[in-house]
Amino acid sequence: MKKNILRILLIGLLIFGLYEAYSYYSYHKEKQRRDAHYENLVDTSSPSVTVLRDSILIGYQNEKRTIHIYVPPQYDKDTMTWYPVMYFLDGESSFNDLENMGPEWQIDEVINTASENNQQTAIVIGINQSEERDAEYTPFVNEDNPDAHGAEFAKWVTTDLKNWVDLHYRTKKETTATSIGGISRSGMMAYYMMMEHPDVFGNALIQSPSMWVDYDRLMSMELPQNQLKDKKIFISVGEKEGGNMVPHAEDVYDKFKDLGLSEGQLQFEIIPNEGHWHITWRKSFAIAYPWLVDK
Repeated sequence: MKKNILRILLIGLLIFGLYEAYSYYSYHKEKQRRDAHYENLVDTSSPSVTVLRDSILIGYQNEKRTIHIYVPPQYDKDTMTWYPVMYFLDGESSFNDLENMGPEWQIDEVINTASENNQQTAIVIGINQSEERDAEYTPFVNEDNPDAHGAEFAKWVTTDLKNWVDLHYRTKKETTATSIGGISRSGMMAYYMMMEHPDVFGNALIQSPSMWVDYDRLMSMELPQNQLKDKKIFISVGEKEGGNMVPHAEDVYDKFKDLGLSEGQLQFEIIPNEGHWHITWRKSFAIAYPWLVDK
């Protein structure tokens, strides 16, 4: 009896040791893969990307923010064309490895390719994150975020910033031509901003949303059917993201499905073999863009 118990304990220890060894190996290989992306960074932005540093005033904060502006390659040649607009939070990651200090999302490359193929193009506004990112990307004050001001930030984007963009660029101003996107905590904010300002944002790119920030209040947000009928919502998450990331992304998808969005309005992607990082969101955008602009 004692020998059997000892044998079972030894087998258990062996299995545990093999699991720990595999976990360490996987972590080491993933670290190597990520480190390779951070070596020898260069400027990867397209010529049609402009960076306005500390230029756009956020009145309620009394500070200026950097924004990154992409226009399609033909923008200056064809002055009679007006374009849909995509707003991206964490926007320093949109176009340039050097700005992001890591792998960017290649938004400009994807849309440049669409242009070459005579497909729909768009203007993209990337909004730099704040030094107080958590507070800015949290819509409701809670115990973890007593200084949260995401609601005020969302209002600034939908009024002051959008008005400035519409004044200075040839934008289609209708709701169906206006999208909001983000990743992680800003992916959660993209969800919040579309739900809170459905008259502004007709489309949302919700990537790896951090719904855990305030799950119950976020998931309880509702929209009437008349404000959902023209929406297009793309939700994605990396297969290897930890914690509740995959289940919560599925919950967001199920919420909109239960609200009655059709297959043509709603898409959900699990990005294979990827965790919570920028390559996941690069792959996600490449899938999302042609679907979002296909009207």
